[in-house]
Amino acid sequence: MFTMKPIREYDIIELLNKGRFEGDLQGYILSDGADLFGYTLFIVDDDTITLLDSKTPDTRYLDGIIRASVAYGENQGAKFFSFNMEHNPFKKYKDVFFKDYSNKIEISILFSGCKH
Repeated sequence: MFTMKPIREYDIIELLNKGRFEGDLQGYILSDGADLFGYTLFIVDDDTITLLDSKTPDTRYLDGIIRASVAYGENQGAKFFSFNMEHNPFKKYKDVFFKDYSNKIEISILFSGCKH
């Protein structure tokens, strides 16, 4: 059974980051026991969580880890979320679910059901 949880060890974040992003990075992982098979990297700055990078075995897991990461950011005070649009999985996700929105989206919209 797989689990999603915040990354608590900063050395793991650095290993996943590979020097690409700066700032107070945070992350969420998908794992099956000790096997890491997916992650997100993000930053919470002021009232916005920005999703920077992800890796999932397929798109079935992307929505779940995005939602888990955004909820985690919301618990830290974020009111909005945005995507690194240079990361193709996030660009495709936004184009499908939030095409008519700017890249600073109210978190409540993500959790409001399928009325958008």
